[in-house]
Order: sequence, then C-alpha cells, then structure tokens
Amino acid sequence: MIIRPLRRSLRHGFTLLEMMVVIVIIGILSTYLVINVPQFIDKANATASERNMVRLYQHLLDYQRNNNMNWPTDSGQRFFIRPWKDELIEHTKQQANAFFSPAYTYEDCAIENGVDPKAVSVIEYLDNWEAIGPGYTSYAGFNGNENKDARLQLKRNPGSVTIVSDAFMIHRFGMIYMTADSATHRLQRPDIEAATGVDLSDEAVVFRAGPGCGIPELETVSND
Repeated sequence: MIIRPLRRSLRHGFTLLEMMVVIVIIGILSTYLVINVPQFIDKANATASERNMVRLYQHLLDYQRNNNMNWPTDSGQRFFIRPWKDELIEHTKQQANAFFSPAYTYEDCAIENGVDPKAVSVIEYLDNWEAIGPGYTSYAGFNGNENKDARLQLKRNPGSVTIVSDAFMIHRFGMIYMTADSATHRLQRPDIEAATGVDLSDEAVVFRAGPGCGIPELETVSND
C-alpha cells in the first residue's frame, strides 16, 4: 500500500480578490474616521472644558471661604480669575491652563491679544491683571455689575444663574456653560440658531455669550 503525503491546504499570500476586499474595508474605515474624527475631538475638548469650569468653581469656593462666603465682586473674566489674583491657587502651568478651553488655548488667546506666547508664559499672562480685557481668556464670567438681580440670585437660586461659559462658539456642537450650583450644561447649535435666528453655518458669523446675545442662560456673563 502506497501512502501519499498530505497536500498542504494553506496558501501563502493573498489572492487578488482578497486584496481587493481588504482595500475596500480599509477605505470604508478611513472614510468613517475622516468624517468622525473632528466630532470625536470636539467631544473630548468639550468634556475637558467642563472639567475646567468645575475647577474654576472649586477656586471660587476657596475664595468664598476666605471672604465670608461672598462671591467675587468683579465682573466678566475677572470674576473667575480673582482667586488666582488673590493667590488662592498655586501658580503653576497646569492650574493656569484651566482658564483656557482646549479648543481655544492660551496660545490662541495670547496671539489674539498681541502677546507672543513663546515669550510670555501663561502664568505671566494671567498675572497681568490690568491687561485683562475682551477675549483675554476663552471663557466668559459672571457679569454682576450690569445685572444686579442676577447677583442677588447667586445665593437664593444658584442653579438659575450662569457664572462661567464659553466666550463664543468654540465647539462644533454648541456652547458649554456652568451655573452657580456647579452644574455644567450644553447648549446645542440648533437650539442656539432657533432662539437667536442666527445662521451659525455662516463662517462670517461669530456668536458670543453676553448681554443681548438672545440666550437667557448666557445673558449673565461677559468676556470683557
């Protein structure tokens, strides 16, 4: 009896058909990533920005503990930068970066304000209290000087008063804001457009938080 050796059933390499299938799959995955990566990045930036606002809130609580449980009397960005000014926050780069959204960083703000971020550190930038003005950081702060009723509500009904928000449409989906009870909220782009009648798909349009913006939740803050 002659026993013949078994033939190898495994082939080396791919057939043309197999290669085409792999290429099609890679193409589909690449298209999916190209379309969705900006959305993923936007979500990550929004989450990080919410964490920043919560950190700013913790600093404001430290300020209250040192000031008979009163909120800062400053308005706009100075409202949430006051704890830094009073050195209730450790002056480190990590702490300083919390004053800027990951989607609109210190470098972006500095350049917009004519400051060279390579020559001036973020710590030095925040230390320059007198220079704080429109667009100094990427967040807007409570504007109590122009809204006395809102300042009264800070203690009576903190969940109804916004104290920190994105200064403008930093994120693709919409805007983030935080009320005086430390809760963060998201305003969706379609809701902003419906409430204001502004077409945010127009790149020439920059929607900003502040008095007169048309969104009640953002009327109590200012980026000045």
